[in-house]
Amino acid sequence: MAEDFRTLLMESDRLEDGDRWFGDIQIGGWFYFSAQAGPFHDSRPQTLLDNPMGYESFDLRLQTVQGVISYGRHGAWDDLKNKPWAALFKEDRPTVLHAPDVPVATCQQIYEDLLAYARTNPVP
Repeated sequence: MAEDFRTLLMESDRLEDGDRWFGDIQIGGWFYFSAQAGPFHDSRPQTLLDNPMGYESFDLRLQTVQGVISYGRHGAWDDLKNKPWAALFKEDRPTVLHAPDVPVATCQQIYEDLLAYARTNPVP
């Protein structure tokens, strides 16, 4: 089992309106895993907590380092779209997949599946 993804979340920006952003977690040369939580994100609770361990769910976005995740020559999403959690995601833009209010256990599984994919598939 991989380390808890929440231990990797580092605050990258806090705005005057109370919004806060965690930096993306890069997984191998393949993915950016963005987990956000707070008053302006689809998370539980929808409040600003000092410790990411206090959240029950996160607002997730996935993006490939090389660009388009949902189609194209690299095919990462073709390999991942049959995972049980894949149905949670909708295309936000051609380069980004978005899933709101994803429970922590599911976020962890997604993180681990992306790690496994990156370990077994060399970056083209």
